[in-house]
Amino acid sequence: MLDASCTRPSNAIVRRHFRPKLLNRLDDIVVFDPLSHDQLRKVARLQMKDVASRLAERGIALVVTDAALDYILAESYDPVYGMRPIRRWLEKRVVTELSRMLVREEIDENTTVYIDANPKGNELVYRVEKNGGLVNAATDQNSEVLIQIPNGTTRDDAAQAVKKMKVEEMDDKDDADEMDM
Repeated sequence: MLDASCTRPSNAIVRRHFRPKLLNRLDDIVVFDPLSHDQLRKVARLQMKDVASRLAERGIALVVTDAALDYILAESYDPVYGMRPIRRWLEKRVVTELSRMLVREEIDENTTVYIDANPKGNELVYRVEKNGGLVNAATDQNSEVLIQIPNGTTRDDAAQAVKKMKVEEMDDKDDADEMDM
């Protein structure tokens, strides 16, 4: 909630830039504080979860590190336009690259794609592992959850986390055959 001291300077600035005819049509003026880096990272993670959900429909899991999210924010966030450019940047860069990987058959069902920033932090690095995909233990369905690997985690730790979540898939036909017996 804004206090009176905050709105008075804002109203004066608004009055200098807009005609009274326009201002009379406005019900209220809301002043927003800029988002913190942690809040920006959460928004970027939510945007990446949308991408992860789309891949999960194909049986592909997605793992994105905080370093990758920081790189995405550095490249896409603009304080003037807010968070909107992030989705466009993800579609143009990340989704396009994942689509190319699908077309080149580098990724398919039962794979996990790891996205990280390179050591210099100036580009994204994609790594693919054929591992049976990630499965939600509660539903036995391919996971749509974006897995976050904190910075500083070794490759072996990340692989171990994936192995813990890995479950062999059974064909629906095999399940039906077993039930008939």
